Amino acid sequence: MGMGKIGKRYLTLAGLLLLAGCGNADQEAYNEAIQKGLDILSAEQYEKAEAYFETALENQPDDEKAKAYLEQTQTYKEAKGLYDSKEYSEALEKAQQVVEAENGLERLITKASAIIEEVDAEKDHIDAEMDKAKAAYDNGKLDEALPVIETLLNSEELSNAYFAEFKTAGEQLLADIQNKQNELAMDEATKAKAEEEALLQESADRTINAYNELSLPLRVLLVTTIVDERAMSPGLLGYTLAYNFDEEYLLVNVHSGAGVGHPWFVIRDDLDTVTPIQGLVYMGMSGYWDVEVDSTPVSKADLYNRYMESKDSYDLAVQNVFKLPEMTMVKYEELRSYHGQ
Repeated sequence: MGMGKIGKRYLTLAGLLLLAGCGNADQEAYNEAIQKGLDILSAEQYEKAEAYFETALENQPDDEKAKAYLEQTQTYKEAKGLYDSKEYSEALEKAQQVVEAENGLERLITKASAIIEEVDAEKDHIDAEMDKAKAAYDNGKLDEALPVIETLLNSEELSNAYFAEFKTAGEQLLADIQNKQNELAMDEATKAKAEEEALLQESADRTINAYNELSLPLRVLLVTTIVDERAMSPGLLGYTLAYNFDEEYLLVNVHSGAGVGHPWFVIRDDLDTVTPIQGLVYMGMSGYWDVEVDSTPVSKADLYNRYMESKDSYDLAVQNVFKLPEMTMVKYEELRSYHGQ
């Protein structure tokens, strides 16, 4: 027996009611999943929020809002993880995607913006410290610049690859500061050395002036000590010292009054020094022979200091020093002509 029109009508209505019931259940499940996802986001439980938004999509696969919420949550979770791992470049890229997402959640945009702002704040802090150190360096305040740049280079911030350019610039500034300090230290050392040399020269000048104020025989005696150690004999006892000046040359001869082996020496007398030039000695039957001398200039200041060390002895020896006009360079060269004869 076939179904009548009334029976068919009831069957169609029941199907519609069943479909409507299923539709309402899907909508309710969708709404509940979306709400729970939003609620759980407040607790920063992003994986659970993802699960709820995925449930919402299972109930309404084509829903653009649920897709946007899910993608934005996933992207923010990645951004947050990258930020916590100090991978700032990638974190900023993901955070910017969250901010620019269409149909996105304002709360996630706010959180992503905070990540961007925090990285920018770190960058601004580094930039400010770099400017502070650079300004101090440019103004010559190296003691102020150095601790700033050292603290910055040792900071956790600058260990991050994202701030590599700042680190390179900081290392260069540190090198510039240290080089400048070294230059200044060298300048100070050079200045100190120059001042020390000036003081020494001033002292030497005073000593040379004191030497020049000594009597001529006393000065001759002191000069002779650099070529003939007999001139240092206490009081010149047992010896006489003959001398004469011929232009810039001083000729001296220490003699015991008997025998041979008493050299003549030629010494150049300059402003602040005296310099042995040569010597000649009579060796009897062997004739005249050259005497080797040390031609290193000797400061008159050193001669004066030698005098002060044995002042009484030299003062006593002066009575045995006398001028001999016959001692000339012409006579000296004449004697040299008898060399080896």
